[in-house]
Amino acid sequence: MRRARPSAFTLVELLVVIGIIGLLISILLPSLSKARKAAQTIYCLSNLKQLGIATAMYTGEQKGYLPYPTTTLGEDALWYNALDPYLQAATSGGRSGVAAGRSYKEYKQCWVYGGFEGGAGAGSQDTLKEFARTFKMNTHLRRNNPGNHAKVTSVPNPTQFVYIGDGTSLDDTGPVPSLFESGEFSFEVNDKTQAGPSLRHNNGANILFVDGHAETVVIYTVKKNLRSPQNNVTVKTWESEFLSGGQPADLPDHRKSAEAQGVTRNPHMPLQWSYPPLLYR
Repeated sequence: MRRARPSAFTLVELLVVIGIIGLLISILLPSLSKARKAAQTIYCLSNLKQLGIATAMYTGEQKGYLPYPTTTLGEDALWYNALDPYLQAATSGGRSGVAAGRSYKEYKQCWVYGGFEGGAGAGSQDTLKEFARTFKMNTHLRRNNPGNHAKVTSVPNPTQFVYIGDGTSLDDTGPVPSLFESGEFSFEVNDKTQAGPSLRHNNGANILFVDGHAETVVIYTVKKNLRSPQNNVTVKTWESEFLSGGQPADLPDHRKSAEAQGVTRNPHMPLQWSYPPLLYR
């Protein structure tokens, strides 16, 4: 009489199956990682495009004027608050200080904002998550003389002129309370003491341009130190848009054109950030 064959796997068969599973995981993991990063980039771009639509409605009601990149003209003019009515974002009523007049909606941020520590306080704005801005507005989108709002019709090359995009924040530095670059509402490439672009999307930054389109921009990168007291922290960013003597530089005098100062465009910075002397911080 023939004996029935045991139904259990042999050790060799188990090792073969484990090897096949390990091989499949090694093949699939990079693809899954790429898919996750792509989804995160798309999520971020989608938020920027929403801000672009809100801006179009805002400028339509404001006779073509853009919101302001900083709090210099008050909270109502600041882009972070001025676009709220077109995003159906209610302010944080019942709280104290600036927190009472701001909404901390994540669709005004890159996806990384959701992972920051803090937030949802009962009193004033906290020093980490609510203090952080992962999206920042180009600080040069203002009239420097006199200080006032920029008008859309004054912006040259709107398809290449930076409006809002990924800026330095806590994902670049770690959870540092009240970090200057993280808390800024504006960013730029010309002044090294200001927050710069954050290259959080496969060595590129998501940028919303003045014409309303958004894209991931990957260009030549450099490293810079943050301002004191975090000047020991180095982040990757982009060079300035001007060259002086062959070296990246800020404009010596923002009241004169680049040409009048012998400053040339930087081939490593194809995007436009300023238009001196009309648009410059």
